[in-house]
Amino acid sequence: MRVRRRDLMTYVLVSPQAWPDPRGVRVDVAEPRGPRVGLIVSKSVGNAVARHAVARRLRAASADALDGVTTPATVVIRALPNAGKVPESVLAEQVSAAITRSGLAAS
Repeated sequence: MRVRRRDLMTYVLVSPQAWPDPRGVRVDVAEPRGPRVGLIVSKSVGNAVARHAVARRLRAASADALDGVTTPATVVIRALPNAGKVPESVLAEQVSAAITRSGLAAS
């Protein structure tokens, strides 16, 4: 699912709950037990210092938004060019709203 906000784009892919083997014999150790988060912060956001600051803010916001979520999923957050100029609280609200809208976390 793709959710767009003013300063970021969020993609969420929920992993299937069923094992590949119907008997349940195969255990895939590479399968995450909870959600994984990936960040995309391009040069259009700013210089290296600005990009790392945005990445740190997005990482903290996604950790707060996904706290308690046990559904195996892959979440990719793409920072749009204006994300470097937005306060941390606004980014946190946008991340939380995007994850809630995707159905991964409750409101």
